[in-house]
Parts: sequence; C-alpha cells; structure tokens
Amino acid sequence: ASAYDVKVDGIYYNLISKGKTAEVTKNVKDKYSGDVVIPSSITVEGQEYPVASIGKDAFSYCSGLTSVTIPNSVTSIGWDAFSDCYFLTSITIPNSVTSIRNGTFYHCSSLTSVTIPNSVTSIGNNAFQFCSGLTSITIPNSVTSIGRGAFYGCSGLTSVTIPNSVTSIGDFAFQSCKGLTSVTIPNSVASISYETFSGCSGLTSVDIPNSVTSIEDRAFSGCSGLTSITIPNLVTSIGEQAFSYCSGLTSVTIPNSVTSIEAYAFDSCSGLTSITIPNSVTSVGIYTFARCSGLTSVDIPNSVTSIGDATFYG
Repeated sequence: ASAYDVKVDGIYYNLISKGKTAEVTKNVKDKYSGDVVIPSSITVEGQEYPVASIGKDAFSYCSGLTSVTIPNSVTSIGWDAFSDCYFLTSITIPNSVTSIRNGTFYHCSSLTSVTIPNSVTSIGNNAFQFCSGLTSITIPNSVTSIGRGAFYGCSGLTSVTIPNSVTSIGDFAFQSCKGLTSVTIPNSVASISYETFSGCSGLTSVDIPNSVTSIEDRAFSGCSGLTSITIPNLVTSIGEQAFSYCSGLTSVTIPNSVTSIEAYAFDSCSGLTSITIPNSVTSVGIYTFARCSGLTSVDIPNSVTSIGDATFYG
C-alpha cells in the first residue's frame, strides 16, 4: 500500500476527509529535491482541497532539497518536517503557522537565515538544533516559550535577542552556540535552565535580569569568554557547575539573596582573583572554587556553617 493518497505536480499528499483538506507527506522511494513550491490548494477528481498542513517527517532526509515556499493556507507543520535536509538554504514560513514544532529544522546545516512570523507562539524542542549555518535569528514578540535544545549547536549564531513575551527557555536551548557573543534575556524570564548557555565559549557578556530567581546546574558552564557576571537580587541558589570552566571570569557579584552555592559552581574559573560570599550564604558545596588558581583572597562570612570537601582544591 502507498504511504500517500495522491501525487500532484511532484508533491505527495494525504487527503483529510474531515474538513476536506490536504496534507503534504513523503514518499520514501521518491525524495523531494531542488526548489519546492507548495500550492495553496489541489484539485482531485473535481474536488478542491486546501493544503492546510505539512505532515510529520514530510521532507526529512531530503538531502537534495534547496528551498521550500509554504503557502498561507498551511497552519500546521509536523514534527521533524524538514529534519536532516542538509542543503536546505532558505525557507519561508507564512503568518498562518502558529508553532514551530519539535525538530522541525533539526540538522539543516546549510540554513543561513529564518524569518519567524508574528503568528508563532512557541518554538519546540530541538527545532533548530545543529543548524550550524544559521547566523541570525529574530524571535518575534508573539513567542512565549523556547523549547529544550531549540538552538543547540547553532555555532554560527552571533547574537540573540529574546523578546519580553518569552517566559520560559528550555534546558540546552543555546548550548554549544560557540559563535554567540551576546545575549539579551528579558525580564519575563524567571529561571535560567539546565545548560541553557553551556559551551557558549564566545559569549563575552550576559545581562541577567532582576526577574531571575534561579540559575540552574551548568547554566553557563564552559563560557570561557565571559569576563564578569552580576547575579540579580532575587536569586537564592547558584546551581552545580553553573559557572564552571568560565576561565575568563575575573569578577562575580553575588547578592545577599543567595543562601547556597552548590558543588563545582565556579570550578576551574582560573581568572577569578577574589570572591566575596554574602552574609546570606549558609553552605558552600564541594569543589565550589576548585582549580581557581588565580584566587588570592576570599571573604567568608559568619553565616556559613559548612564548607564542602575540596572547596578550594588547587
């Protein structure tokens, strides 16, 4: 049995009886290539079907695909729709689409720019992961959430502005974006998640807004280009390895709101010369300042009741 209902002008479709619409699908034996223009509707046996969706995996692994034009009739793009389209260089997403779903453009390494329309409210998990050719991205004010690993490994990205509409940024969202030099995080974000900016070695400055209450494990680990960081006044704990291997870090301001500094938080920050732990801190985790070879002075307040093993190792 064929995996599609009909082929029209080189494009395969499934016909959705409910609503009488057409969905672009794939044919594993005949992969799409070149420039594909999806029509707004097709006619089959005298019946017109608006093209309303692009199905799951519809264009995945179409290595010969170079560009796709999506009509305004399309409101939904399925998971992994364009994943592993290594030579896809351009894509036009219409204003009718409301979400970029999980893995939509995963490993589209030749994609250089994408315009996300104002209709999109969410960017799914791994949506642009390993899009190493992506140099810029504009996230519109309509987006409220950025999923796990959404831009993981986008090593060509140089700057990102996250709009005030975004309230959550998933784990690994910008991990290993080595070309990223600056990030603007809005006041709408309350937490910097696990490994959000880990491995962003080119990052030289980050403005953490006062709305942030937690910096989770490995949030900035391996950001060797960071020279200074100011932790806002609402943060109560600094997670494990949060700033580990930030070798360029020379100064850190820890506010009085912080009560605990977790294990390995500043491990291998060899550029740090001094640290002042505020009176609010009661415990310092193991290896917290290990291998901080440039550290010459530490001010530990009376509030601290426990210092973990090997805190100042090396």
